[in-house]
Amino acid sequence: MNDRIETLEGRWILQILLCLNAHAHRFSELRAAIPRISANILTDRLRALERTGLIERHPVPPPAPGQIYSLGTAAAELEPILDALARWQAGSTTRRPPRGAGNDHSPTEMEHSR
Repeated sequence: MNDRIETLEGRWILQILLCLNAHAHRFSELRAAIPRISANILTDRLRALERTGLIERHPVPPPAPGQIYSLGTAAAELEPILDALARWQAGSTTRRPPRGAGNDHSPTEMEHSR
């Protein structure tokens, strides 16, 4: 299997990426956004994603020092997919027509033509 796809297969990976696609987060903010994940697992997943370049970790200067996580440059191609997943997760029912050459018919028209 493709290594790039395997990167996304772990539990909690998608939730982390969806959170970071919305905006950068501190560790504590990620814990609050994904309440069922343990601190150890979150740390493990963040390190793994950082190694792949899908996320980046940046130091936050005082007065509240710490680390902030954001999507990395390797995740740029995933942003439209993450945006679509976030809309789907939020329950959006807005649908685009299916892609494809010569596909000028609505799904309803296609069903009736069968």
